[in-house]
Amino acid sequence: DTTDSDYGFLSFFGRGEYNYDNRYFAEFSVRADGSSRFGRNNRWAGFWSVGFMWSLRDEAFMESSRRWLTHAQIAVSTGTSGNSSIPNYEHLALVGGGVDYGGDAGMTLLQPGNDSLSWEKPWTSNLAFHFGFWHRLTVDLELYYKRTTDMLMQVPLPYSTSGFGYKWDNVGTMTNVGVELNLQGTLVQAGKFLWTANANFSYNRNRIVSLYNGVTEYEMANTNTKLAVGHSVGEFFINRYAGVNPANGDALWLDKDGNITNELRDEDKVFMGKSYIAPWQGGFGTALSWNGLSFSAQFAWVANRWMLNNDRYFDESNGRFMDYNQSARLLDRWKQPGDITDIPRHGVYTEFDSRLLEDASFLRLKNVMLSYSFPEQMLRKSKVFQGLRIYAQVQNPFTFTKFSGLDPEGTANVYQAQYPMARQYTFGLDITF
Repeated sequence: DTTDSDYGFLSFFGRGEYNYDNRYFAEFSVRADGSSRFGRNNRWAGFWSVGFMWSLRDEAFMESSRRWLTHAQIAVSTGTSGNSSIPNYEHLALVGGGVDYGGDAGMTLLQPGNDSLSWEKPWTSNLAFHFGFWHRLTVDLELYYKRTTDMLMQVPLPYSTSGFGYKWDNVGTMTNVGVELNLQGTLVQAGKFLWTANANFSYNRNRIVSLYNGVTEYEMANTNTKLAVGHSVGEFFINRYAGVNPANGDALWLDKDGNITNELRDEDKVFMGKSYIAPWQGGFGTALSWNGLSFSAQFAWVANRWMLNNDRYFDESNGRFMDYNQSARLLDRWKQPGDITDIPRHGVYTEFDSRLLEDASFLRLKNVMLSYSFPEQMLRKSKVFQGLRIYAQVQNPFTFTKFSGLDPEGTANVYQAQYPMARQYTFGLDITF
């Protein structure tokens, strides 16, 4: 037996541009998109965008500033777009064979379908500033607001009435507000010596505005996260660990009202204000060159990103998983009345609570390279080589983080036995004949 899956996508669009005196620019577009992934009556949707740009530097009143202000533009834009990123055929209610019932061949429902499925519709507005100074420094700053409606999501269904756990549907509204900054600069340029640097930074805050069918909260199964109106996607919803009772070594938690209890209850879970989706991230780097010798380094960083360290659930199980190698931290567990520690007595097992929630922020040196290009004049004398370059580089040599796992870089809510980013050493020779 063989299977095949495919989809069709068809678009019609128009675009217009206007330029007045190389100072004022306008652009607009309209389009109609159709996708076979949606129901027959909802396959098509229309989208539009409009933008304006002002070349500030070319204004007459900026003439005295042109010696140091080498580039200056302000742009604003707004428009809609569509997203159809769902599996094929989800709008169809399907049946299939190959099912035995009581020894007789039969057919069964394969998926519920939803003929009302349609496009997810983001509406994005941007304000951007592009400046250049002294032919050495460029600054690009962008502010944006994005509102997404009719989001394509898997909506849970009751098994008892539908026979399925979920179906795809258009639900909810979410907003994203953020800023992006990019800097490129020449620090020193003297003779054959050149020193450049770059840096980028971004911040994004997302908020759920609505979910579906009047539902305002939905806990994601086995993730310790929860979707809720007014909160961000990826925010942890979990029990708060409060340490150990020094009198008897029992584990303690905070209930939903902040009172200490020795009972672990689902109803005491709260939003932590911490998400596995990092709001802050960026990078920076530098490059130097002189007489064919070059050096470069590039860093990446992420801030305020959190992960549940699932490895600790096993390595610090406190007696639950005796077949696993246990962490040396357990040597500091509670042993007798009066001990002050955050590890309960033996036999009080580690649970999925806030003690496993760790700050996965990091700063990582992503790449370092040192190279030398032989002079062209010397190579011409050989009458063989046109170019000859030797280099050595290291990827991921250093990472600075408080995260106790092997690697903080990831996108999941739970860290579990992930293979870390490899440290790689490369030596090479580039030859051009």
